[in-house]
Amino acid sequence: MMRTETASSLDRSAQRGFSLIEVLVALLVLSVGLLGLAALQTTGLAFNHQSYERTQAVLQAYDIIDRMRANKSGTGGTINATYDSVALGNQPTVSVDCTSLPCDGGQLATYDINRWNAANASILAEGKGAICKGTYTNDANGYPSSCSVTGSIYRVAVTWKEKDIYMRLDVETQP
Repeated sequence: MMRTETASSLDRSAQRGFSLIEVLVALLVLSVGLLGLAALQTTGLAFNHQSYERTQAVLQAYDIIDRMRANKSGTGGTINATYDSVALGNQPTVSVDCTSLPCDGGQLATYDINRWNAANASILAEGKGAICKGTYTNDANGYPSSCSVTGSIYRVAVTWKEKDIYMRLDVETQP
């Protein structure tokens, strides 16, 4: 008996394995797309964290400014000038806990500066703050190193480390 092959059976034998190649190519394209999506998500999270740190720095700067405004006797009046020049990262020793005991303007200013720089260090990576009534002199890295106490404008600096780069935010105010 003679066997005859039809054209459709020849076409099927020529296409064997072609579907498998199509599936492998589709998987490769899908994998590359998912890797791109993962990279996009990672980049978005990194930018989100940077934005968070910058927002925290702004909040910290305005926190000490609000504390200064609430404690007028400590903002360079005749009572005391504790806020006038605060070195970068300075955490003065607090003799009175002003949350539970009454404090005068100087004690409250010292307490505020201590709590503020403690919060800077805990909230921001290598976070530090400085206050100057007048003009800063910057060190070689661009950080405030000394303060010439002149005028009536206070400059508040908050510094932190962001991806191996030291950042600095400066805010000026007249409480």
